[in-house]
Amino acid sequence: MRVPLHRAPRLVWLVAALLFPALGSPRDIAFVPSQVANRVTVIDLDSMQRLADIPVDGKPAGVAIAQQAGRAYVTSPEGKFVTIIDTALRVVVGQIEVGGGPLGIAVHPSGAPVYVADWYQHRVYAVDPLRRLVTGFATVGQSPSGLAISSDGRTLLSADRDDDQVSIIDTATFTVRSVVKVGTRPFGVTLSADGTRAYTANVGSNDVTVIDVARAEVIGAVKVGERPYAVALANGRAFVSDQYAATVSVFDTATLANLATIAVGDYPEGIAAASDGRSVLVVNWESNTVQRIDAETLKVTGSAEAADGPRGFGQFIWRQPFPNGCLAASCLD
Repeated sequence: MRVPLHRAPRLVWLVAALLFPALGSPRDIAFVPSQVANRVTVIDLDSMQRLADIPVDGKPAGVAIAQQAGRAYVTSPEGKFVTIIDTALRVVVGQIEVGGGPLGIAVHPSGAPVYVADWYQHRVYAVDPLRRLVTGFATVGQSPSGLAISSDGRTLLSADRDDDQVSIIDTATFTVRSVVKVGTRPFGVTLSADGTRAYTANVGSNDVTVIDVARAEVIGAVKVGERPYAVALANGRAFVSDQYAATVSVFDTATLANLATIAVGDYPEGIAAASDGRSVLVVNWESNTVQRIDAETLKVTGSAEAADGPRGFGQFIWRQPFPNGCLAASCLD
Protein backbone atom coordinates (compact mmCIF):
# COMPACT_ATOMS: atom_id res chain seq x y z
CA MET A 1 0.00 0.00 0.00
CA ARG A 2 1.35 3.43 -0.93
CA VAL A 3 1.62 5.87 1.94
CA PRO A 4 -0.05 9.26 1.27
CA LEU A 5 2.53 12.04 1.10
CA HIS A 6 1.00 13.99 3.97
CA ARG A 7 1.37 10.94 6.23
CA ALA A 8 4.94 10.03 5.30
CA PRO A 9 6.73 12.45 7.70
CA ARG A 10 4.80 11.10 10.66
CA LEU A 11 5.72 7.51 9.78
CA VAL A 12 9.35 8.41 9.20
CA TRP A 13 9.68 9.97 12.64
CA LEU A 14 7.75 7.18 14.35
CA VAL A 15 10.00 4.54 12.76
CA ALA A 16 13.04 6.57 13.87
CA ALA A 17 11.66 6.71 17.40
CA LEU A 18 11.30 2.91 17.48
CA LEU A 19 14.67 2.09 15.92
CA PHE A 20 16.74 4.86 17.51
CA PRO A 21 15.03 5.88 20.75
CA ALA A 22 17.94 7.98 21.99
CA LEU A 23 17.75 10.18 18.90
CA GLY A 24 14.18 9.87 17.71
CA SER A 25 11.92 10.25 20.72
CA PRO A 26 11.31 13.17 23.08
CA ARG A 27 12.94 12.62 26.45
CA ASP A 28 14.14 14.62 29.42
CA ILE A 29 17.85 15.37 29.51
CA ALA A 30 19.52 16.92 32.57
CA PHE A 31 22.37 19.42 32.36
CA VAL A 32 23.81 19.48 35.88
CA PRO A 33 26.60 21.93 36.79
CA SER A 34 29.21 20.34 39.05
CA GLN A 35 31.08 23.09 40.87
CA VAL A 36 34.05 21.12 42.17
CA ALA A 37 34.74 19.28 38.91
CA ASN A 38 34.22 22.31 36.63
CA ARG A 39 31.89 20.18 34.53
CA VAL A 40 28.29 20.02 33.39
CA THR A 41 27.10 16.42 33.53
CA VAL A 42 24.53 15.35 30.92
CA ILE A 43 22.09 12.64 32.06
CA ASP A 44 19.25 10.85 30.23
CA LEU A 45 16.48 10.98 32.85
CA ASP A 46 14.46 8.13 31.33
CA SER A 47 17.29 5.60 31.57
CA MET A 48 19.25 7.48 34.27
CA GLN A 49 22.37 7.05 32.17
CA ARG A 50 25.27 9.52 32.24
CA LEU A 51 25.76 10.63 28.65
CA ALA A 52 28.57 13.17 28.77
CA ASP A 53 30.60 15.64 30.82
CA ILE A 54 31.09 19.11 29.36
CA PRO A 55 34.05 21.16 30.66
CA VAL A 56 32.89 24.53 32.06
CA ASP A 57 35.32 26.76 33.97
CA GLY A 58 34.70 29.17 36.84
CA LYS A 59 33.03 26.79 39.33
CA PRO A 60 29.62 26.44 37.58
CA ALA A 61 26.55 26.48 39.83
CA GLY A 62 23.35 27.89 38.34
CA VAL A 63 21.56 26.72 35.20
CA ALA A 64 18.57 27.62 33.05
CA ILE A 65 17.26 26.02 29.86
CA ALA A 66 15.92 27.77 26.76
CA GLN A 67 13.80 24.89 25.46
CA GLN A 68 13.03 25.99 21.90
CA ALA A 69 16.44 27.56 21.34
CA GLY A 70 18.17 24.37 22.49
CA ARG A 71 20.48 26.19 24.87
CA ALA A 72 21.59 25.68 28.46
CA TYR A 73 22.90 28.78 30.23
CA VAL A 74 25.27 28.08 33.13
CA THR A 75 26.52 30.63 35.67
CA SER A 76 30.08 30.56 36.99
CA PRO A 77 30.35 32.71 40.16
CA GLU A 78 34.14 32.57 40.26
CA GLY A 79 34.57 33.03 36.52
CA LYS A 80 32.08 35.92 36.44
CA PHE A 81 30.53 34.68 33.22
CA VAL A 82 27.66 32.66 31.77
CA THR A 83 28.50 29.69 29.55
CA ILE A 84 26.22 28.80 26.63
CA ILE A 85 25.80 25.10 25.82
CA ASP A 86 24.14 23.64 22.72
CA THR A 87 21.84 21.04 24.28
CA ALA A 88 21.59 18.85 21.18
CA LEU A 89 25.31 18.79 20.39
CA ARG A 90 26.36 18.93 24.07
CA VAL A 91 29.16 21.41 23.42
CA VAL A 92 30.01 24.91 24.64
CA VAL A 93 29.14 27.45 21.95
CA GLY A 94 29.84 30.73 23.74
CA GLN A 95 30.42 32.74 26.88
CA ILE A 96 28.92 35.97 28.21
CA GLU A 97 30.93 38.17 30.58
CA VAL A 98 28.70 39.63 33.28
CA GLY A 99 31.12 40.46 36.12
CA GLY A 100 30.30 40.33 39.83
CA GLY A 101 29.14 36.96 41.11
CA PRO A 102 26.56 35.41 38.76
CA LEU A 103 24.53 32.71 40.51
CA GLY A 104 20.79 32.35 39.90
CA ILE A 105 19.59 32.40 36.31
CA ALA A 106 16.33 32.26 34.36
CA VAL A 107 15.34 32.58 30.71
CA HIS A 108 12.38 34.50 29.28
CA PRO A 109 9.88 32.02 27.75
CA SER A 110 10.64 33.46 24.30
CA GLY A 111 14.32 32.53 24.73
CA ALA A 112 15.56 36.07 25.40
CA PRO A 113 16.56 37.86 27.45
CA VAL A 114 18.42 35.74 29.95
CA TYR A 115 18.23 37.03 33.53
CA VAL A 116 21.21 36.64 35.88
CA ALA A 117 21.38 37.33 39.62
CA ASP A 118 24.61 39.01 40.75
CA TRP A 119 25.28 37.86 44.30
CA TYR A 120 27.79 40.63 45.06
CA GLN A 121 26.38 43.67 43.25
CA HIS A 122 22.76 43.05 44.40
CA ARG A 123 21.45 43.30 40.89
CA VAL A 124 19.59 41.20 38.36
CA TYR A 125 20.96 41.61 34.86
CA ALA A 126 19.13 41.31 31.56
CA VAL A 127 21.40 39.64 29.03
CA ASP A 128 21.01 39.44 25.26
CA PRO A 129 22.13 35.86 24.45
CA LEU A 130 22.62 36.56 20.72
CA ARG A 131 24.77 39.67 21.10
CA ARG A 132 26.22 38.18 24.30
CA LEU A 133 26.11 41.32 26.39
CA VAL A 134 24.34 42.82 29.38
CA THR A 135 21.60 45.21 28.26
CA GLY A 136 20.33 46.45 31.64
CA PHE A 137 19.85 45.68 35.32
CA ALA A 138 17.36 45.97 38.17
CA THR A 139 18.57 46.75 41.68
CA VAL A 140 17.26 44.23 44.23
CA GLY A 141 18.02 43.22 47.82
CA GLN A 142 21.25 41.90 49.29
CA SER A 143 22.69 38.68 47.84
CA PRO A 144 20.12 37.73 45.19
CA SER A 145 20.23 33.97 44.64
CA GLY A 146 17.37 32.11 42.95
CA LEU A 147 15.34 33.55 40.07
CA ALA A 148 11.96 32.46 38.68
CA ILE A 149 10.00 33.83 35.72
CA SER A 150 6.29 33.53 34.94
CA SER A 151 5.13 31.55 31.91
CA ASP A 152 3.97 34.76 30.21
CA GLY A 153 7.36 36.37 30.81
CA ARG A 154 5.91 39.45 32.49
CA THR A 155 7.03 38.81 36.06
CA LEU A 156 10.46 37.88 37.40
CA LEU A 157 11.14 36.96 41.04
CA SER A 158 14.45 37.28 42.88
CA ALA A 159 15.13 35.62 46.24
CA ASP A 160 17.28 38.18 48.07
CA ARG A 161 18.92 35.99 50.68
CA ASP A 162 20.54 38.47 53.04
CA ASP A 163 17.54 40.80 53.15
CA ASP A 164 15.03 38.00 53.86
CA GLN A 165 12.85 39.10 50.97
CA VAL A 166 11.64 38.40 47.44
CA SER A 167 11.77 41.17 44.85
CA ILE A 168 8.97 41.07 42.25
CA ILE A 169 10.22 42.59 38.99
CA ASP A 170 8.13 43.87 36.08
CA THR A 171 10.08 42.68 33.04
CA ALA A 172 8.55 45.30 30.71
CA THR A 173 10.04 48.20 32.67
CA PHE A 174 12.68 46.06 34.38
CA THR A 175 11.98 47.66 37.74
CA VAL A 176 11.03 46.20 41.12
CA ARG A 177 7.24 46.34 41.46
CA SER A 178 6.96 44.93 44.99
CA VAL A 179 9.03 43.51 47.81
CA VAL A 180 7.76 40.68 50.04
CA LYS A 181 9.35 39.79 53.37
CA VAL A 182 9.69 36.00 53.78
CA GLY A 183 11.53 33.55 56.05
CA THR A 184 15.19 33.80 57.00
CA ARG A 185 17.71 33.64 54.16
CA PRO A 186 15.60 32.62 51.15
CA PHE A 187 17.69 30.89 48.51
CA GLY A 188 15.65 29.07 45.86
CA VAL A 189 12.37 30.51 44.54
CA THR A 190 9.83 28.69 42.37
CA LEU A 191 6.65 29.87 40.63
CA SER A 192 3.51 27.82 40.10
CA ALA A 193 2.64 27.06 36.46
CA ASP A 194 -0.09 29.72 36.45
CA GLY A 195 2.18 32.27 38.10
CA THR A 196 -0.15 32.95 41.00
CA ARG A 197 1.99 31.51 43.78
CA ALA A 198 5.67 31.55 44.62
CA TYR A 199 7.56 29.31 47.03
CA THR A 200 10.86 30.24 48.69
CA ALA A 201 13.20 27.79 50.42
CA ASN A 202 14.47 29.60 53.51
CA VAL A 203 17.79 28.12 54.62
CA GLY A 204 17.87 30.07 57.88
CA SER A 205 14.39 29.37 59.23
CA ASN A 206 13.97 25.82 57.86
CA ASP A 207 10.70 26.57 56.14
CA VAL A 208 9.07 27.44 52.82
CA THR A 209 7.22 30.73 52.44
CA VAL A 210 4.18 30.72 50.13
CA ILE A 211 3.46 34.03 48.35
CA ASP A 212 0.40 35.34 46.53
CA VAL A 213 2.24 37.01 43.65
CA ALA A 214 -0.51 39.37 42.44
CA ARG A 215 -1.14 40.74 45.93
CA ALA A 216 2.53 40.53 46.94
CA GLU A 217 1.51 38.94 50.25
CA VAL A 218 2.59 35.93 52.27
CA ILE A 219 -0.25 33.41 52.53
CA GLY A 220 1.50 30.69 54.50
CA ALA A 221 4.67 28.99 55.68
CA VAL A 222 5.51 25.29 55.87
CA LYS A 223 8.15 23.78 58.14
CA VAL A 224 10.52 21.43 56.31
CA GLY A 225 13.90 19.75 56.91
CA GLU A 226 17.11 21.42 57.95
CA ARG A 227 18.55 24.03 55.58
CA PRO A 228 16.12 23.88 52.65
CA TYR A 229 17.72 24.89 49.35
CA ALA A 230 15.16 24.84 46.54
CA VAL A 231 11.58 23.82 45.65
CA ALA A 232 10.11 21.83 42.75
CA LEU A 233 6.39 21.53 41.98
CA ALA A 234 4.71 18.40 40.61
CA ASN A 235 1.42 16.52 41.00
CA GLY A 236 -0.09 19.19 43.26
CA ARG A 237 2.84 18.86 45.64
CA ALA A 238 5.93 20.84 46.60
CA PHE A 239 9.24 18.97 46.87
CA VAL A 240 11.94 20.68 48.95
CA SER A 241 15.62 19.71 49.03
CA ASP A 242 16.84 19.75 52.65
CA GLN A 243 20.63 20.08 52.54
CA TYR A 244 21.60 19.18 56.10
CA ALA A 245 18.86 16.60 56.59
CA ALA A 246 19.68 14.65 53.40
CA THR A 247 15.96 14.52 52.66
CA VAL A 248 13.29 15.87 50.35
CA SER A 249 10.29 17.24 52.23
CA VAL A 250 6.91 17.01 50.46
CA PHE A 251 3.78 19.06 51.17
CA ASP A 252 0.40 19.58 49.52
CA THR A 253 0.27 22.91 47.68
CA ALA A 254 -3.50 23.31 48.23
CA THR A 255 -3.64 22.62 51.97
CA LEU A 256 0.06 23.22 52.84
CA ALA A 257 -0.08 19.98 54.84
CA ASN A 258 3.13 17.98 55.17
CA LEU A 259 2.87 14.67 53.31
CA ALA A 260 6.23 12.89 53.53
CA THR A 261 9.96 13.04 54.10
CA ILE A 262 12.04 11.14 51.56
CA ALA A 263 15.59 10.04 52.32
CA VAL A 264 17.97 10.92 49.48
CA GLY A 265 21.72 11.35 49.01
CA ASP A 266 23.99 13.57 51.06
CA TYR A 267 23.49 17.34 50.81
CA PRO A 268 20.68 17.63 48.26
CA GLU A 269 20.64 20.98 46.48
CA GLY A 270 19.13 21.46 43.01
CA ILE A 271 15.68 20.01 42.42
CA ALA A 272 13.38 20.16 39.39
CA ALA A 273 10.23 18.52 38.06
CA ALA A 274 10.31 16.38 34.92
CA SER A 275 8.49 17.81 31.90
CA ASP A 276 5.51 15.44 32.33
CA GLY A 277 5.21 16.19 36.06
CA ARG A 278 5.38 12.51 36.95
CA SER A 279 8.77 12.64 38.63
CA VAL A 280 11.13 15.00 40.40
CA LEU A 281 14.92 15.03 40.08
CA VAL A 282 17.16 15.96 43.00
CA VAL A 283 20.90 16.70 42.82
CA ASN A 284 23.05 15.56 45.76
CA TRP A 285 26.24 17.59 46.27
CA GLU A 286 28.22 15.24 48.52
CA SER A 287 26.95 11.96 47.04
CA ASN A 288 27.69 13.12 43.47
CA THR A 289 24.35 11.73 42.30
CA VAL A 290 21.08 12.73 40.68
CA GLN A 291 18.07 10.81 41.97
CA ARG A 292 14.61 10.42 40.46
CA ILE A 293 11.53 10.49 42.72
CA ASP A 294 8.08 9.31 41.62
CA ALA A 295 5.77 12.30 42.23
CA GLU A 296 2.82 10.03 43.04
CA THR A 297 4.31 7.21 45.15
CA LEU A 298 7.07 9.43 46.62
CA LYS A 299 9.61 6.65 46.13
CA VAL A 300 13.12 6.97 44.70
CA THR A 301 13.02 5.14 41.37
CA GLY A 302 16.47 5.74 39.91
CA SER A 303 19.92 7.22 40.37
CA ALA A 304 22.76 8.42 38.17
CA GLU A 305 26.30 9.49 38.93
CA ALA A 306 27.35 13.09 38.34
CA ALA A 307 30.73 14.81 38.29
CA ASP A 308 32.21 15.94 41.62
CA GLY A 309 30.20 18.54 43.57
CA PRO A 310 26.96 18.80 41.56
CA ARG A 311 24.65 21.71 42.35
CA GLY A 312 22.09 22.05 39.56
CA PHE A 313 20.70 25.30 40.96
CA GLY A 314 17.80 26.23 38.69
CA GLN A 315 15.89 24.62 35.85
CA PHE A 316 18.32 21.96 34.59
CA ILE A 317 15.98 19.78 32.49
CA TRP A 318 15.77 20.02 28.69
CA ARG A 319 13.01 18.21 26.81
CA GLN A 320 14.76 16.74 23.75
CA PRO A 321 12.32 17.00 20.82
CA PHE A 322 11.70 14.81 17.80
CA PRO A 323 14.12 15.58 14.93
CA ASN A 324 11.60 18.03 13.44
CA GLY A 325 11.47 20.01 16.68
CA CYS A 326 8.17 18.51 17.84
CA LEU A 327 7.70 17.41 21.46
CA ALA A 328 4.81 14.96 20.87
CA ALA A 329 4.01 12.33 18.27
CA SER A 330 0.62 13.98 17.63
CA CYS A 331 2.24 17.03 16.04
CA LEU A 332 4.16 15.07 13.44
CA ASP A 333 1.30 15.26 10.91
